[in-house]
Amino acid sequence: MSNNIETSRSGAVLTVVNNDPASRNALSPEFYKGFREVIEEAERDASVRAIVLTGAGGYFCSGGNVNGLKQRSESDITVRRSSVDRLHAMIRTMRSCSKPIIAALEGGAAGAGVPLALACDMIVAAKGAYLSVAYVRIGLTPDGGTTGLLGHMIPRQLLTEMVMTGDRIDVERFHTLGVINRLTEPGATLDEAQALAARLAVGPGNTIAIDKQLVTAAPESTLDHQLDQEAVLVAEALGSPDGKEGIAAFLEKRKPDFTGL
Repeated sequence: MSNNIETSRSGAVLTVVNNDPASRNALSPEFYKGFREVIEEAERDASVRAIVLTGAGGYFCSGGNVNGLKQRSESDITVRRSSVDRLHAMIRTMRSCSKPIIAALEGGAAGAGVPLALACDMIVAAKGAYLSVAYVRIGLTPDGGTTGLLGHMIPRQLLTEMVMTGDRIDVERFHTLGVINRLTEPGATLDEAQALAARLAVGPGNTIAIDKQLVTAAPESTLDHQLDQEAVLVAEALGSPDGKEGIAAFLEKRKPDFTGL
């Protein structure tokens, strides 16, 4: 695991901190591998029900380390591609993880820090923070799923502005568009994200995992396909322990005790 990755537990919530404030938590191949391993371990651990991701020092992530990019720019294309593939493997692992991942975004996210935040299931952001798809400023094109993720979230014109100018877009604008779930005062995002994660952690784990699958698949699916998937999955959920418990608790006017993973 990367030395810059710190983890802590509070009940069923795992908090992961990218701790390299000197670089504003720049990404590296070591981080890609380390964070992917953290997610995979959390996936296997039934006691972990939700994950929070944040950056140290009041900044979420500045994207790729430019010194590392310079070194790779002098390598052959196979080497250049391999680093991007590791980034993309991490993003795929985030999206395929059955447990919800919540980003606590302070300060800003730039470059590959943008898809790192967007690959999370929800985002809590501090007022005054920003997103910047900054690749164009150093003559590069986006990676990490930037266009794939944002292409389903925001209007084409705004995405074009972001990738062609690299300008900072404030989180208030993204909140208006529904990309940001919660806005907080600076310094309060981690507490808010952990509280949201704790709320999800006591929910029906199997149901939340299936919800994530449905939401992830929806942009690429036809309505007919989603209808079929929803029909199968809700029929299964009705017969599941958590489904029966949830219905019983509602009818008995009590708090449900979900035990499904």
